[in-house]
Amino acid sequence: MTGRHTVPTAQMPNETTSAAPVTPQTTPEPPPARQESTRPDTGFLKYLPRTLMATNVILLVLLAFQLTHRPKYEYMTTAPSDYTFNEEMNRLGAKGWKTESCRRATSGSGYSTIASYECIMSRPKLGW
Repeated sequence: MTGRHTVPTAQMPNETTSAAPVTPQTTPEPPPARQESTRPDTGFLKYLPRTLMATNVILLVLLAFQLTHRPKYEYMTTAPSDYTFNEEMNRLGAKGWKTESCRRATSGSGYSTIASYECIMSRPKLGW
């Protein structure tokens, strides 16, 4: 047999030779599915969302408190002389007064000029 669709004789099965037994092709089994962990959720991670939520609530309450309860201040002006300036400032500082501003001031004219400081003091009011 000659022609285009012929099979070479070396590849033709021979009736006298037995063909190798054909084994059925098997598809490889897929890997086993990954099992979820069955161990109970313990430790810090179990309480983390609740802890973060509680922390946020506390911070919001503190922020609201700070915004609504700002301290109120009281102010005072004082005019200590040059000779008593240090003692007067120390005495007022011990009582909680803080110096906001000081300037040199003079009164009178000529030989009767008196020099002193004019100071603006402040401190937070006690109570709400």
